[in-house]
Amino acid sequence: MNLSKNKWLNSILSALTIFVFLTLAVSISVAQSADQSRIAGTVVDANGAVIPGASITVKNEKTGEERTVVAKDDGTFLVVALKPTTYTVTATANSFENFSQKGIELLVGQETDVTVTLQPTGVTAQVDIVSGEENVLNTTSASLSANVTQREVEGLPINGRQLSQLYLQAPGAVNSATGTFGDIRFSGRAVQQNIVRYDGVEGTAIIDASPGNLNGEVPSPFRLQSSLENIQEFRVESSNFPAEYGTGTGGQINVVTKSGGNEFHGSAFEYLRRDALDARNFFDGATKSKLSLDQFGGSIGGPIIKNRLFFFGSYEQYRGRFGLNFVEAAPSLSLAAPGAIIPGSISPTNPNGTPVNPSIKPFIAAFRAPNATVLSGASATNGFDIVQLQDNEKTDERAYALRLDYQVNQLNKVYFRFFRDEGKDIAPEGVSGRFTTIEAVPQNAVLGYQSVLNSQGSLINEFKIGYNGARTRINGSAPVVNGLDFSNIILNISGSVANTGIAGQGTSSGISIPGGLVRANSATNGRGQPYTPYSIGFIDSLNWIRGNHNVKFGGEIRLIRLYTDRLGGTTYTFSNLSSFLANTPASVQYLGDVSAPSPFNNGLEGERLAQQEYYIAYGQDEWKIRPGLTLNYGLRYEYYTPLREKNNGQVLFDIATGQIRPSDQAAFRSSKNNFGPRIALTYSPNVGGDGFFAGGKTVFRGGFGIYYGPGQTEDQIQPIESDRVSSTITSGSLLAFPANTAAIIASFATNPLNRQYQPRAYSSDYQIPERVFQYTFSWQQQLPYNLVSTIAYVGSQGRNLFLRSVANKILPGSATILNGANLPTGVGVINRTDATGRVIGVNTVREFDILSGTTQNRPFAEVDYKTSGGGDRYNALQVSLARAFNSGLTMNLQYTFAKSEGTTAGSNEARTSAQLDNFEADRGRNNFDVRHT
Repeated sequence: MNLSKNKWLNSILSALTIFVFLTLAVSISVAQSADQSRIAGTVVDANGAVIPGASITVKNEKTGEERTVVAKDDGTFLVVALKPTTYTVTATANSFENFSQKGIELLVGQETDVTVTLQPTGVTAQVDIVSGEENVLNTTSASLSANVTQREVEGLPINGRQLSQLYLQAPGAVNSATGTFGDIRFSGRAVQQNIVRYDGVEGTAIIDASPGNLNGEVPSPFRLQSSLENIQEFRVESSNFPAEYGTGTGGQINVVTKSGGNEFHGSAFEYLRRDALDARNFFDGATKSKLSLDQFGGSIGGPIIKNRLFFFGSYEQYRGRFGLNFVEAAPSLSLAAPGAIIPGSISPTNPNGTPVNPSIKPFIAAFRAPNATVLSGASATNGFDIVQLQDNEKTDERAYALRLDYQVNQLNKVYFRFFRDEGKDIAPEGVSGRFTTIEAVPQNAVLGYQSVLNSQGSLINEFKIGYNGARTRINGSAPVVNGLDFSNIILNISGSVANTGIAGQGTSSGISIPGGLVRANSATNGRGQPYTPYSIGFIDSLNWIRGNHNVKFGGEIRLIRLYTDRLGGTTYTFSNLSSFLANTPASVQYLGDVSAPSPFNNGLEGERLAQQEYYIAYGQDEWKIRPGLTLNYGLRYEYYTPLREKNNGQVLFDIATGQIRPSDQAAFRSSKNNFGPRIALTYSPNVGGDGFFAGGKTVFRGGFGIYYGPGQTEDQIQPIESDRVSSTITSGSLLAFPANTAAIIASFATNPLNRQYQPRAYSSDYQIPERVFQYTFSWQQQLPYNLVSTIAYVGSQGRNLFLRSVANKILPGSATILNGANLPTGVGVINRTDATGRVIGVNTVREFDILSGTTQNRPFAEVDYKTSGGGDRYNALQVSLARAFNSGLTMNLQYTFAKSEGTTAGSNEARTSAQLDNFEADRGRNNFDVRHT
């Protein structure tokens, strides 16, 4: 990067940060929670003259809660920190009749404008509004966002009642797969940078920011992490969001949950699907695949004490049985018969062929379940059958919730909300009959206290304690075959098998994989991976209305704790069928349990505890310079401590030296200079006039902001998960099947120079957080028939993004030596020949291998490592035409023309670099560059 250009950019950003900070300090910064709303307006008489001193009361039509403020000298008023619902506004003033306007619907995070026109004494003014009769543009917010109202949550058809599908209502949303929590991106940012909040409390899976990702690799099969029965409405901020939002550079999803009121309301529902109503699957075998789905539940809410204490509760259950078809190649059972020979082993020099190794024969049956069938046709590869298995995935889930709201008095209220989801999924994993069991228990709670601190209603504080937990258990299982326990191993035969004459199948099939290990992360397998993460947030916000300023200030201290273990196992890899039948594995990878005695940290054992804290503060001012012109500016600060293990149970591998650093050092660096200025301008021409562009029907918005995201916890926890025996064996006496695991463990401890250890590591310059510069401009126009059009440009540039590569590389260059001669140093491939020059052996040499005479020691195998410093660029034209839900009709048409390019997309979407020493060579279209959406 050009150094002078970089200095210029830093100077501009520093000046902007100082300007925002000082301005906020003068304004006395205060804040409103992102899950609340407000009502603004002006009190005038019949001739349009302002009326100062009028008393304005807003009443929650559901609970009877009231808030009273006094109109200022210019006749304006603002009522903040209101729960999104329907309100009545009344106004009184001397010499004027009382005014009342009902049915004013507030949406989460938005401001609704009300013009109060007082009539002289003797003329009654009452206005009834039917919610949704017309669209009113938000003339104060500069963010690109979408509100999904309660009517849309309840009325729009949603497959599986999964909340995440409604995220696609937001501008810039891209569905990269099924529309679940883990598949939706906003304005070019990684999924792991999306943040979900329930009533202002983080609702992520903690190990991953997405509630739909259970361990950084495995997507969730569950649907009810946030049951629709609990959702009143939500708002998605996709670009240019203000300083009150953060801890991620992607979409900000703020969900408001339902609460009870003065009337009892309830619901009950049942949705079902059956295979009797479905056509036959093209790939079904002798029987149709099973499909049985039931989703049912209900809710009830109402008063415990009228006008004071309210409750709301819900229950939802989901049961699914899904038929799955697997078609894979499996070694022929005839290979286990007496006298069987290895296919292709007959030759002129070996006319009788090579017999199948007797120790292998008992394992051959494990490649197919007893109820698997051989398809008609044939495999073009001798020794394999093409096998089909029809099996069922079983998913059971139940979710329940409770909310209590207590109105202490007109100035104070307390609320408590808790929900919990319990899910269990048993899914087959191929024709071998192995399966994965997933159990997940996400739960979220908040205890909040809101207080109006002055009689004018212009100073309001809210304090919350939030809890978020996401317990998961992922375990593999495999059937016992011929008395052999496959629960702690997995067998891989490399390659694929050609098909001939099999209807409905492609030209090749993958090879069945028997064993009980499951995908543990992006690099390893294991018997299971228990995670018990939780976070506790202490959140405070204050909102102060001062003149034409709505000044905000807030902060959060979040404590993150994660109990974890990694249950390992042994992975055997064979180059092909012949090597399997001869029992000559290419490699054996043994992984111990993290909870087993540590070989690196003085025998430390037991479950590990990862710890991290977030420190967050922000200040923001919304300055209404004049009617139709609003300036939003603010400053946000975020600091994420480096994740650490409570007892220093971690392995810190130095990729530059091949040494292991002391475990009491920080695993990576975390910047403390994470100041994020935000500035935006909103302009609506001639708000008091008439005409197509006047009267608040046209809004221009522009803004700039710097945003930070901590990255994925699953990436940060890897030094902790490396604190165990981890050895990949490619030669020597330990390369055997079945392996002598006790000998591997003993050798790992006593022979560190040849353990071929595979830690997961960071480069010395790895630093969080990721940083994104975002800039937007948009034009929004209200059209006839309650339509609203939006045309927007959205641009962003990512910096310090997550990257990954490989350390302990194979050295460049090659050499040829006579077998038995000393091994040369400095080359990666050494060909050993006999006296005739025929190559009889090859040594591959890695960066940290130790050569001494004819001996090669391998202390480390290939090492996956992470770093930062990646960059990307996103530019998009976003166009939408929307109609809010009214008269039973809603519409939302969106089109995005975008380009995303860089050296990485950041977070978990980074891929191992193609050129291991040159990340810049990977610059190009990002993985999820979707040109037209």
